[in-house]
Amino acid sequence: MAVDLLFSSYILDGVSMPVTPARMLRDCSSQPLREPGISPETLADEHLDISPDHFPFDEKDIPKYAVAVEGFRRALPLPFAGPYTASKVAQALIDVLWFTGHFRLGDLSLKADWKWSLKGIGYGAAFYDSVEAACNYVDALGVKLEKIGLGSGAPAVNFKAGTQVEEEDADNEEEDLYRDTSYRTAHPRMSRRRKVPASIQPEASDWLIYIPFDPCDYRLGGSTLAQAMGATPATPADVADADYFMDCYEVMRELVEDGVVKAGVTVGDGGLMTALRAMAAGGTGADVSISEISKAYGGELPVRVLFSEVPGVLVQIADEDYDYVDAEFILQDVVYFPIGHPVPGKGEVNLRPRIEIPQILESLLNTLEGED
Repeated sequence: MAVDLLFSSYILDGVSMPVTPARMLRDCSSQPLREPGISPETLADEHLDISPDHFPFDEKDIPKYAVAVEGFRRALPLPFAGPYTASKVAQALIDVLWFTGHFRLGDLSLKADWKWSLKGIGYGAAFYDSVEAACNYVDALGVKLEKIGLGSGAPAVNFKAGTQVEEEDADNEEEDLYRDTSYRTAHPRMSRRRKVPASIQPEASDWLIYIPFDPCDYRLGGSTLAQAMGATPATPADVADADYFMDCYEVMRELVEDGVVKAGVTVGDGGLMTALRAMAAGGTGADVSISEISKAYGGELPVRVLFSEVPGVLVQIADEDYDYVDAEFILQDVVYFPIGHPVPGKGEVNLRPRIEIPQILESLLNTLEGED
């Protein structure tokens, strides 16, 4: 007999896991999994423990950190395989927000591709955590895994989103009920051509708005910055609130389809700072401030706000559309942050102490802060 990552039973930290990875994947997949030819061995493993790191991230070094993460390809962090995987699911779904077509979150499915090996302690436990996090999050989001791949190699997981292609059972009452929800369309369509550009457009009066798609804390465990700087913070950004993600997705997809969004990018690997620099790469820069984000999160450190990989979006809207966008976000109970304006003719990101924001939002932020 041999260990099979998908079909083996797992004993992790001395505790028998109730189901195999294959069982979890089967429950949230639209395609059957291959069955092993033999009965696989039980896989016993332990989770890797990371001690808190005291790497001295310094606000004055933010420009240096921005350069360090640019182009750096982070490896899957074994101790944080679960949160990392959930964030990758979120990023894959957000990536298609920008495409031309008519679709919503419930119209999408995901192709998942794992590469893995069992080189030592922690590898088996990390794989189990990765599959469990993917299945829990995908199931909560109401999407399906259309295709699942598992190959050999250094631990990695990738997801690709698209519209569902499988035929649905018209007699399935649960599917009929789901089809009537606000997160699905009757006749979805998608083109891989972008509806909006990824570069900031040269209009100085426009607004740059940041919307995190999860209310989790900003943490650097397993982040690109932590790996690039050789630090090992012991707490990751824990992406888990599927309901909030769905609300964010609904309002953002409508704004994109309606042509309100003038430019947009996914906030993912490298965090908000990397997304800002990517948007400015087209030649139009930005004056931005993250002071209101830090304030809303109880005085969060700027380095965490800029480099924690909380999935979200960064968009540009016209000043004349601000009130409409504000109303849409409030209607969906989605928190957003206007962080600055384009700077035509200079492709740089300038961090400012403060950016003047509309009075209605400032009042809302102060109210939220008082409630905390």
